[in-house]
Amino acid sequence: MRALVILLVAAPAFAQERKDPRVEKIVARVDAGRMHDTVAKLVSFGTRLTISDPNDPVRGIGAARKWLSGQFAAIAGQRGARAKTFEDRFVAPVGRRIPAPVEIVNTGVIIPGTDPARSKQAVVMTGHYDSMPSDVLDPKADAPGAVDDGSGTSMTLELANAFAAESPAITLYFVAVAGEEQGLVGSQHLAERLKAEGVDVLAMVSVDIAGNSEGQDGVRDSTTGRVFSEGGPDVENEAQKKLRLALGSDNDSPAREWARYVQRFGELYSSGLRLRVMLRRDRIARGSDHMSFAHEGFTAIRLSEAKENYHRQHQTPRVENGVQYGDDLAHFDAPYAARLCRALAGAIGSLGFAPAPPKYPVLASSNTPDGKLKWTLPEDPRVADVILYRRPADQVRWEKAFSLGKVSEVTMPSVNVDDWFFAVATADTAGDESLPQPPGLPQR
Repeated sequence: MRALVILLVAAPAFAQERKDPRVEKIVARVDAGRMHDTVAKLVSFGTRLTISDPNDPVRGIGAARKWLSGQFAAIAGQRGARAKTFEDRFVAPVGRRIPAPVEIVNTGVIIPGTDPARSKQAVVMTGHYDSMPSDVLDPKADAPGAVDDGSGTSMTLELANAFAAESPAITLYFVAVAGEEQGLVGSQHLAERLKAEGVDVLAMVSVDIAGNSEGQDGVRDSTTGRVFSEGGPDVENEAQKKLRLALGSDNDSPAREWARYVQRFGELYSSGLRLRVMLRRDRIARGSDHMSFAHEGFTAIRLSEAKENYHRQHQTPRVENGVQYGDDLAHFDAPYAARLCRALAGAIGSLGFAPAPPKYPVLASSNTPDGKLKWTLPEDPRVADVILYRRPADQVRWEKAFSLGKVSEVTMPSVNVDDWFFAVATADTAGDESLPQPPGLPQR
């Protein structure tokens, strides 16, 4: 495979960004009106607290679960659909927020991958369909949960529908999970199950609280989203720690690369949206279902709204001292949620269709005036290009991307690698890219 010599100073800011027509069609299927209807239906169950009555036909977690499972089954039953229904059912034992053993059901669909060589690789997207009143142990109180997390659940259904007939290279999971408010127990079981089944979750995203555009301070923002990602991985062995410290790659963890990927392709496919890569695993001292996947060693991030209103989170609906509390339908901004959903559709679609990533990228030079990277191209016939990402060592967001062609190494004259961070990705002819792979150190 030929090598390439490039001058960074002469290159454009980014390699030409192309939109894959297949992904554009998927993004176009996201419907704000349908998302509003989904959230309205979820709110109509009164409460979706995990420990609420599972047998009531019209109220509580059981009624919501039955309706959601029916919606996923209808998606899988559409003419031409490749989607298959998915269920993860188990009994959670007594815990701090679970006074008695309770059955928890994660429900959704799987879109099987079409590349036999990558049959066990997957992208997982979740939203949690349980909700919570002021007292997490009160199964009778109202907990409409329009934004937390009717918004994420509506995106789960919307993306399942948008991808139902598609043929990605790797498998896609769209799952509505329960038990989030009881300590992430539903997503933890799902992550443990997938790991036990040998599923290689390349990327996971939890969409949680992603439909409110007016903050508690009255400031509105319907054009920005936040992508939370951890730096140092939740699971890290001693060798990985030594490499991270040697390279100073705390901001190049797999989660950070996935967050940047969602940022770039999300903004590409969702016009007018700005995504912020947040250099935190989650909001301070809070969390969501992506943490369950990170705990199992998977790459996981959270997508959330830009402005939160804490009067509408984990609150039983009421008016107190002139202040309205409660997560009601009136404050769910469906067009804003749809904008975030389109961004996620673009990122998941691009990664789902992309070729396998480069293998074993290494910095092939150090203590020299010229920078050199090497990697091994995967045995994937769809690889048409290699994209080189770079940014100065004092920056967080990729500054430039270069189309290199189908090569396995690059030399950069007068580029001291100590001053830059790099990553390489493969791309197909449609512009779909693998996750960027930061280089390690060559074995000595």
